Amino acid sequence: MQKNSLIIPVVFLLIGFISAYFIFGSPLNSNDSVSTKNNEKQATELFSSINPFAEKNKNPALNNPAFNNPAINNQSEPNRLDYFADEISQIKQQLKAIEQTLALMPDTAAGSTNPASKSRNRFSTLLPRRLYNLENLLKGGIAPTIAEDIVRRKSSAELKRLELQDRAKRDNYLNTQRYYDELDNINQQDVNLREELGDESYDEYLYASKQNNRIKIASVMLGSAAEQSGIQKGDVVLSYDNKRMFSWQELKDATTEGQLGEFVAINIVRDGEIYSFTVPRGPLGTQLGTTRLAP
Repeated sequence: MQKNSLIIPVVFLLIGFISAYFIFGSPLNSNDSVSTKNNEKQATELFSSINPFAEKNKNPALNNPAFNNPAINNQSEPNRLDYFADEISQIKQQLKAIEQTLALMPDTAAGSTNPASKSRNRFSTLLPRRLYNLENLLKGGIAPTIAEDIVRRKSSAELKRLELQDRAKRDNYLNTQRYYDELDNINQQDVNLREELGDESYDEYLYASKQNNRIKIASVMLGSAAEQSGIQKGDVVLSYDNKRMFSWQELKDATTEGQLGEFVAINIVRDGEIYSFTVPRGPLGTQLGTTRLAP
């Protein structure tokens, strides 16, 4: 009891000295009003932080703006759930927009002359195309026996990649040209679903499994090859050089093939109608996105 009677006055005395230091520690002038308010705020916060008798908010939910919003608190539970569902939907749209900005990667990345770099790029572009499983294949309308065979061969290739990585680490040649040569050999033996199914079935699979299967022109740069050819924002690309296109990466890769400046055909969909344009090989001068349309 005696200890408490001594500690409490000492604490308050310490608080008084600290508060006086922040408030009266420097002379005031006409430009110090803002500084004074800040000092007072600091003193108050300090008092609250070291005052053993100050009440602290133990409910972190009360610090959430959503819980402090009267417009939300006054609504019924179903309406509040709808509100949070809308918030989640907006976040998903933002994530989708971030994904589409990947289409703005510089074209020079695909034209690297470093063999190891080219192997790394090839592996990174093939990786998303391998991310499918038996359930997705069945949802996409693939026959069970074919789907099981594809997944089995894909698993075999994945195991070979893991074994290569483990062996390269043990033998100290990970991330060397030897490693990328062996990795490239495994990748070439991997399952290419598009080749397995053909363009039409692959298109149906992408749509049925709720994946994007079309390239959408997000914007066209003034003076670019795309603008001069008549391509517009909102056009949907079907093919380039008579080859079906299902992803923006495929289109970017196709523009770097062949002889620079050679004219090739590009087919697009606009307002439900198919149009054909002629463009020179090389950068189109567009920003690309993705969308999902029925085959």
